[in-house]
Amino acid sequence: MARRVYLPLALTLCFSAVVIAALWIGGVSVRSGVVSAFDDSANVRTARIRVGDALREQLDEETGVRGYAAVREKILLEPYDEARLTLPLSLQRIGVSLRQLQMTDASQALADAAATSRRWLAVIAVPLISSRTPQRDVQLRGKRLVDRFRSDMNAVEELLAARADRAAQRAQESVLWISLFAACAVLAIILAAAVFAVVQFRLADRLERERARSEEERRAAAEVRAAYETERRIAETLQAGFAQNVLPRLARVRFSATYVPAAEETNIGGDWYDALELSRERVLLAMGDVTGHGIEAAVAMNQTRHLLVACALLDSSPTHVLARVNAELCRSGAPLITALAGVVDVRNFRFAYAAAGHPPPVLWEPGRPARLLDVGSLPLGIVPEAQYQTHVVESVPGALIVLYTDGAVEHSRNVVEGESLLLAAVEAAGQAPSGEAGMIYERIFAGRRIADDVAILTIRFAHENSRSQERAA
Repeated sequence: MARRVYLPLALTLCFSAVVIAALWIGGVSVRSGVVSAFDDSANVRTARIRVGDALREQLDEETGVRGYAAVREKILLEPYDEARLTLPLSLQRIGVSLRQLQMTDASQALADAAATSRRWLAVIAVPLISSRTPQRDVQLRGKRLVDRFRSDMNAVEELLAARADRAAQRAQESVLWISLFAACAVLAIILAAAVFAVVQFRLADRLERERARSEEERRAAAEVRAAYETERRIAETLQAGFAQNVLPRLARVRFSATYVPAAEETNIGGDWYDALELSRERVLLAMGDVTGHGIEAAVAMNQTRHLLVACALLDSSPTHVLARVNAELCRSGAPLITALAGVVDVRNFRFAYAAAGHPPPVLWEPGRPARLLDVGSLPLGIVPEAQYQTHVVESVPGALIVLYTDGAVEHSRNVVEGESLLLAAVEAAGQAPSGEAGMIYERIFAGRRIADDVAILTIRFAHENSRSQERAA
């Protein structure tokens, strides 16, 4: 009897584990493709900017020499002198970008342009500057060399433009793959839930028919408990499979995070946090909380996370990211979800964010008390036309910004008291050298029972002395 009861439950758990492993492997593969497409696009954009710089610097060289040859005023050679120093560096940087992109044909055109530039300096610029009389034949030869240089650089620009088009196409394909993966993940989870529901129904029917016997009642209780544990393990496995464990590592900012599930066995929730490195100096952060618990909350969490990544690839503006995700969730009939999307820019200690019904971030700056930042707008999945506003925080070195889910402040009936406790914990963590998220959690929940999931994500900008040491290194 016991074997007939527990065998279907064991098979269900094994099936769920296989599904989670497949989804995790697929997610890693898709994410790798997305990051590769994004990096390729960023490298192409940088190379095109440098091509423009090189053309401008060559024009400064030519204009300075021609002006000096015409009126013999040394002040006219200033653009030439500056461009003569910067143009070779610009060409070298373009060459580095082209080697990273593995564009051999463009590298050949760039090499010809560099050789032409050196020849122009030797046989055109130097004679025109040193000669006291106009040299029309020299100027004519100079025009041919300049035309050749610009033709080479235009060829490089055209090849980069074609590569940019291919990168954009790859990004679009990656977005489609993400959508397809999310759909497959939802279907797989629904299938696992359906299999479990069938097993649970058959188990309940069997227990109902054997209720009259006291020994069977005790067995029925054990079987119901086993069924519940199976469902709980499925939800926990889904949560663990989709949890974000690795945060970006940048020189001027440090991230820390913690996630603690609810202590009550029935509250398997849908809290999550995520981070996507947009460049070496910009990181997209996302945090959210799905209404409800169990498998449905895990499904909605997975769908929303993938939508946020896909939308951020098209436009990383927090306002546009939330608007697109909200429209898609309204079409799919998802449950109510609170979320926050933000972009950290380490160059100017800036944090731009938009919130959809999510608790306000906390900002602590050295020498000032911690304070709650502005938030607004409706949660996701309610009104398709909902508008979201981007708030920009211009902070200072050493500042600490904290994102969290409502479990961090709603552990008691008094939300004001919970926010006060949170602000005090953030101020204490502001003095810590590392591990801010874990310290905030310990300060809030010391001696308390956790009734809901809690996710905390911190952003710590580097101190001025850290930046000085970085520049010295």
